[in-house]
Amino acid sequence: MAEPTTAAERQPGTEPDLAALQARAACLDVIEAFFRRVDGGEAARTVELFTSDGELVMGSSSFSGTALAAAMRARQEDSGKQGVHVPAASSFHLLSPAEAEVRTYLHLYRQDDQRAGTAPVPRAVTLLTDRFVKGDDGRWRIARRVVDIVAGGE
Repeated sequence: MAEPTTAAERQPGTEPDLAALQARAACLDVIEAFFRRVDGGEAARTVELFTSDGELVMGSSSFSGTALAAAMRARQEDSGKQGVHVPAASSFHLLSPAEAEVRTYLHLYRQDDQRAGTAPVPRAVTLLTDRFVKGDDGRWRIARRVVDIVAGGE
């Protein structure tokens, strides 16, 4: 049996090489940091997790550059959208030493009732398709994120 020619062709169940494991850990860290910041009221800080020309695509809307920064500031200022984002079930493909694709299912829970002690309720399941690139500084950042709603809505 021939060896796969690229990391993206690695067969399930075979051990990835060290570079692929390191890239996966770095990319998943970015995904988790993104939602920690959003849920922690610091959505504007998520922009630094994107490349300088990074793009966020949600439905028919696309944000990059100053539009991305403005959208994330607006998200931060929208106090009515308190909730918890739970990323789960990621698939990772190292496309080259400096490029990767990660697909992540995201569960969104909203705090519909603002009274203390009430539990967040499930609102949506989305599929994130992220293309990451590794910068000259060694950091992995989101070059393009596409958000597709799978169930529910928001």
